[in-house]
Formats: sequence, structure tokens, C-alpha cells
Amino acid sequence: MHRRHLLAAPALVLAGQTAAQETWPGTRPVKVIYPGSPGSPADVYARLLCEHFARAFGTPFVLENRTGGSGAIGSVVAANAPADGYTLLFTPNSFHVVAPIVIRNIGFDPVRAFTPIANIYRYGMLLIAANKVPGTTTAEFVAWAKAQPGPLNMASVGIGSVGHLLVDRFRRRAGIPIVHIPYRQNVMLSIVTGECDFIIDNIGSSGQLMREGKVKPLALTGPERSPLFPHLPLLSEVGYPGFNEEVWFGLFAPTGTPRGIVEKLNAETNKWLAQPETLRRFQQGAHTGVPGTPEDLARFWAADREHWDLVVRETGITVEN
Repeated sequence: MHRRHLLAAPALVLAGQTAAQETWPGTRPVKVIYPGSPGSPADVYARLLCEHFARAFGTPFVLENRTGGSGAIGSVVAANAPADGYTLLFTPNSFHVVAPIVIRNIGFDPVRAFTPIANIYRYGMLLIAANKVPGTTTAEFVAWAKAQPGPLNMASVGIGSVGHLLVDRFRRRAGIPIVHIPYRQNVMLSIVTGECDFIIDNIGSSGQLMREGKVKPLALTGPERSPLFPHLPLLSEVGYPGFNEEVWFGLFAPTGTPRGIVEKLNAETNKWLAQPETLRRFQQGAHTGVPGTPEDLARFWAADREHWDLVVRETGITVEN
């Protein structure tokens, strides 16, 4: 090939990318994959965000639920899609950070496969006891647990889940024996009925049960108290420092997606996060919106990977795929 052809090739590629950014999305629908189940708070937020995008860009944004494999099934579909802005991934760090560390050979590398667009929202996890457990504080719970003749029953949504990792970390720090009982469905029912003694579960799905007095909240993970439940102390405030874990959701695109498209999506996401209706919904769910740039998410994502890698090393919990 002649030298002038070699020099022209990158210019042609750049010109093609620029044209794609200027015309995107046109009238072509955009697919947003959520690797979780329909009906959850995250699913509702994702659909509302898709509705905002559709109004802003004048073309359909269609949410597609691809469940299974601890988020891997939906994530792999998104990772293998063309990097043209027509397939996006709305996903939590439990799928995008924790699962790839815990599950060996999960089938995708999120760092290589995806580029960050925008952080969406975050929330802490709650240490919750069944009402049969006496006392109202973490210290009273630990004292009661140590006085029992046998181990406590601890519930989670599955082996290697965020709740499982955090409870195992807590029981090591507190020195209490437990038996882990994973549930696929109705995990909180096991706490309401007293079948299991305690759980660490997300504040969003547990909040209504707390308000109804059906479960007993003890403490919260994360760097700050919940504005919806300001009376609940952090674990770091009651003698267990370092429990700064939060669940967060972000929007990602396949690596190589043009920067202009990423910036357009980021700008509209931040507009949606600032809307009064979005803020009202977040407040009701004890969730916190996280506006920012793609670079903000990239830094946050990297720090979260480092943190959960330390948690997994401490607990020693891994799963063979």
C-alpha cells in the first residue's frame, strides 16, 4: 500500500466516527440491557431513564431484562454488541464489580469490555435482625449471638452475593458463629418469620418492612447515614470500622463507543438525576443520586474494585462457574 494510503486510513476512520456521533441515534432504537429482574427498584429507575432518553433524543430506548449468571448473561450480550451507541448496559456493582471477583471464569472482563458513561445512584446495606432477637443495638445483638448454644442462621440471596460477603466479614470481626442459608426468592420473609436470625440486605428493599415493624434494623454500611433513617448508626460508628460498602448502579457502553455519544448520554443522565420527580423517588427509596462525569465513574469504579478485592480476600469466598 502506498504511503499516502496508509496516512489516509486513520483519517477515514476518524471521519466515520465523527459522522456517527453527529447522526446518533437518528431514528434507530437503542437497547439498554439490565441484567436483573423486572419490577425491582433498579428496573423501575432504568425504565424511567429510558423514557427520559427517548424524549431527549427523539428515538425509542428499550429496556431489555437479561437475567442469570450473577449478571453475566446480560453483561456478555452487551459486551459483544457493536460499539456504536445502540447497546448500553445499566448494571449494579454487585454484577459489574463483585461477581467478576468472586466467580471464577464468569465469562466477561468488565474493565476491558466496557467504558463508563454515568453513575446513577447508590445506597447502603443494613444489618437486620429478626424481631425474635432481643435488644435494639449491634452490641446487644452480638452479645446475644455469643450466648447462644449454637450458630445463628444467616440469610442471603446467594453464595458470593454482596450480603453473603458482608455478613461473613462481620461475623469474623464480631466473633460469632453462623450457618449461611442462601435463598433464591423471598429472602426477607425468612427474617420476618424468624426462620433466620439476621441478614445484611439493601436498605431499599428493607425500608418498608422496617417502617411496618416487621424486622429490626441495627446498623448501616456505607460512608454516611441515610437521610431517610437518620437514627440508624453506621457500623463504623458502633465499633466496626471499614464497612463503607455500598451498592451502586451505573450506565456503561461497549469499549470503543465514540466519545461524543458517551458525552451526550452522560449529559442527559445528569439532567434526569436533577429532576424533582427523580429526586422524590430516590428519597422514598433511601437512594442517593450520583451525578458526575464519565471520568468520575471511572475513578469510583476502580476504587470499588480495589475495595471488594480486599473483602473477597478477607472472607475467602469464591465460586466456581
